[in-house]
Amino acid sequence: MEKKRTVLTDRLASYRISLMLLLVLLLAATLSACGSSKQDKMKTYGHDGYMGYSNSNPNLPNRLQYLNYNADGDMIEQVLKPISGIEHTRIYFNGTDLHVNLDVAGSLSDGQVEQLRAKAQSVVQHNMPRYNVHVEAKR
Repeated sequence: MEKKRTVLTDRLASYRISLMLLLVLLLAATLSACGSSKQDKMKTYGHDGYMGYSNSNPNLPNRLQYLNYNADGDMIEQVLKPISGIEHTRIYFNGTDLHVNLDVAGSLSDGQVEQLRAKAQSVVQHNMPRYNVHVEAKR
């Protein structure tokens, strides 16, 4: 006995074929997006004993290469460079105390020297909040 094909069965067959093609295309797109190469592999942070927290933000200044006196001294000289009237700077660290001795231009008056000292104090304290800053200015 031969089955009669109706419009409904033809339509269902075409829907099934369309659905299967759609699923194959979606599967192919999904699998092609998951391909990996050496460039795509994620880098993990090293085991540092703090569950990766100290390595997870490498550009924050809480890393060991930032927390040293040489880097802090360079930073202090950099922030004091734009202040006019300073001829020479000497920086001393004593734990959390930071001593900055400024040699200022001899042409400045006592009031100007004090203003320069106060400005340097505020600039250095703002940029180095973890230190107790002491600034002295001498001619």
